[in-house]
Amino acid sequence: MNKFNSLLIKSIPLVLVLISIPLAFFLLDSGKIEKPAWKKDNKKRQRIVRVIELTKGSVTPTWNSSGLVKANEAVNILAQVSGKISEVNPRAKPGALLEKGSWLAKVDDTDYTLALRTQQSQLVQAQASLELERGDQILAKEELALLEDIDPESLETTLVLREPQLLMAQAKLDIAKTNVEKAEVALQRTNIEMPFKGKIVSKSVGRGSRVGQNSNLFEVVNVDTFWVEVKIPRTFLAMFDSSKDAILTQPKLWGEGVSRTAKFVSVLPELDARDRQVKVLLAIDNPLSLDQNNTIDSNNPPIFINDFLSIELQGKAINDAWVVKSNLLQADNSIWVVDSNNTMQKRAVDVLYKGRDFVYIKADFSAGDRALSEKPGIASEGLVVKPININKPRKAQALALDENDKSDKRQQKRLERGKL
Repeated sequence: MNKFNSLLIKSIPLVLVLISIPLAFFLLDSGKIEKPAWKKDNKKRQRIVRVIELTKGSVTPTWNSSGLVKANEAVNILAQVSGKISEVNPRAKPGALLEKGSWLAKVDDTDYTLALRTQQSQLVQAQASLELERGDQILAKEELALLEDIDPESLETTLVLREPQLLMAQAKLDIAKTNVEKAEVALQRTNIEMPFKGKIVSKSVGRGSRVGQNSNLFEVVNVDTFWVEVKIPRTFLAMFDSSKDAILTQPKLWGEGVSRTAKFVSVLPELDARDRQVKVLLAIDNPLSLDQNNTIDSNNPPIFINDFLSIELQGKAINDAWVVKSNLLQADNSIWVVDSNNTMQKRAVDVLYKGRDFVYIKADFSAGDRALSEKPGIASEGLVVKPININKPRKAQALALDENDKSDKRQQKRLERGKL
């Protein structure tokens, strides 16, 4: 019995080997399972891209910039004659608004009045001398006529008839008239006046002060017009419409929607030293918004010197141009399109105007071209793609997919989630 049990135990490994051989053949045979259909699909996949239809539009280009307001006329009023200031206009104070011709100060005119009287007396004397000389010339002519035995050709008739003396008397009269005019001008210059309608910036004279020629008395600015400089790039200069008014705004101070206008004056001959842009000069009429009573009009905000303004310049209208988003324009002035054969192509374009969101271009597109509305990534011309027009509703796009193409459907889902 013990011998039988021992033999049975020894035969167990042999039995296990015999059983494992057919089991191994079965497992190897059952491992030849057909691969899933999605792994066996050797169909060449196409890249799905988003496209938009190319459209045309019109636009009036604008350029937004800023500028600092400065005076059109800012002058120092100097004394033209010397003397003591006898009077100063009580209204002539810094900030005062005075009309053209308003008097500011007066120099003591006593000396200039006396000088005018002296010159007038000398003028009368010169006129009398001229009349006496004319009388002497008449007498000389009569005396010459009485001399019958003298040959007229042998005489110096100019001396006999006192012609040099007459010319000298006439010259003295002209000098006397000139001296009177000079004295009148000097007397007028004792009255210091406003050269234009403006405001007084500073005052450096008082009653009783002694002034000489070219002494600085007042600093005044013209308030009829202020100037403002604005910089524009050279690319915008070609389309800049100088006939249209510039729009001036200052939202933080004036509020939203409130604006003023400025007119084009000129293009300055020098470029900005820092950014090499072109400088344009604009004129702001009635900057202080003064009404007929010289009070500030509440309906229009006043503009002061050194105000910092936002400025919008108008360009010439661009009509019937292709419109694409700014981010679609490539660095070499081209855009990617998908043509009628669903292949990617690159089209060269001429940029007419580049705005913040859209670019207006001129290009020769082929029939069926659609603009690529995403970054091209790794792409080459002629690459076959599967375009999806994002102008169409998303449901329509989903129905257009091939239901049997599970791979394309998964890519479409990732596209809708923004992963492609």
